[in-house]
Amino acid sequence: MEFNLENIVRKNIWNLKPYSSARSEFDLYGSDKAYPKSLPAEGTSNEVSPLGKMSAGQKGLTLLDANENPKGDLNRYPDPLQSSIKEELAKQKDISPDQIFVGNGSDEAIDLLYRIFCEPGKDTVITCPPTYGMYEVSAAINDVSVLKVPLNKDFSLNLDEILNSSAFAKAKLLWICSPNNPTGNVLLKADLKHDWQAQNYTRGGMMDMPFAPEFEAEMLENQRQLDRLFGNFNGIIVVDEAYQDFTENMSFIKRLEDYPNLVVLQTMSKAHGMAGARVGFAFSSPEIIELFNRTKPPYNVNELSQKAVLETLKNEEKTKTEIQEIINNKDFLVEHLNSFNFIKEVYPSEANFVLAKVENATQVYNYLRDKGIIIRNRSSQIKDTLRFTVGTMMECKEVITALRQIPANAGI
Repeated sequence: MEFNLENIVRKNIWNLKPYSSARSEFDLYGSDKAYPKSLPAEGTSNEVSPLGKMSAGQKGLTLLDANENPKGDLNRYPDPLQSSIKEELAKQKDISPDQIFVGNGSDEAIDLLYRIFCEPGKDTVITCPPTYGMYEVSAAINDVSVLKVPLNKDFSLNLDEILNSSAFAKAKLLWICSPNNPTGNVLLKADLKHDWQAQNYTRGGMMDMPFAPEFEAEMLENQRQLDRLFGNFNGIIVVDEAYQDFTENMSFIKRLEDYPNLVVLQTMSKAHGMAGARVGFAFSSPEIIELFNRTKPPYNVNELSQKAVLETLKNEEKTKTEIQEIINNKDFLVEHLNSFNFIKEVYPSEANFVLAKVENATQVYNYLRDKGIIIRNRSSQIKDTLRFTVGTMMECKEVITALRQIPANAGI
């Protein structure tokens, strides 16, 4: 089946003429080649601005086009297309900058996908619960119907049920969170061959070791199922990789060239420790990213967040160190959670949290809350389950110590 983007985009969006902001008509933040090479205007500073970018005066420019206050460290509108972030991400992800959308958290990208592709009161999307709740909330906000295809009992993706669902032929979006929240497991694998090599290499094995026949069959079957899913879906398949940094599995960003109806979401909120900055990304074809840029507000990511994100992205070693620390702390947390009789199961997780099946889960949740330890009660999604975010080693030990101190007469 040949994918046709125009057929699934809302007609008003396809024909939309985006707002032309002052900074889109004159690119203040692009390449230095675009700027005149004159000396700074008289009375302007030669020092680097507190925000790290050259000021208009440093470029020999008098900016009177955006009705900005001429004074102040944050007086200028930010780069509307976040070009510095995209250049850095493009290098790290080995893609083109025009395949990247930078948004006000992943939630903006989620909302824009509905605005771009879904007609209110008419269209349908598919979700696979239990999963991230904003897919359904954003659908309700945009007056879009949701068909739920639940995960299997082992929390795996029910691919046959998705393909055979009543809405599959006409659905505009299919949401797949992988690793999934709140279960923590990977739902869809981009390339088993890559994953095998990554795991083998990190364990000291040889990269060119031959595959076992069983694995080769599994690898081919995984690829067949991917082609079956992407090749038969008329809409957009969104793979939300908010927790991708905590797994060795290959990102679906590497499959963008193979699947034109693929959008991958990632975020600065988890592994990079920047939830407060509210910055997330969408990766896709240049044609789909252009639709994002056409539909978004002109200045959707503020200057302070842009600067902080760029600095964090460039400090890759710090991020890698913190990720490994979280993984080590998770191993500690899982080991000790498994020692309690009232914790019936700790589910495998490739994220920065673990989900546990807990006897009298709500009572345990309330007990920890009263001790000042706030976790997440997920029993409304999965019966008798609690979700523990992996914190510092001290915080993990606080959780275990508090659980050990539950009184024998507490009824837990």
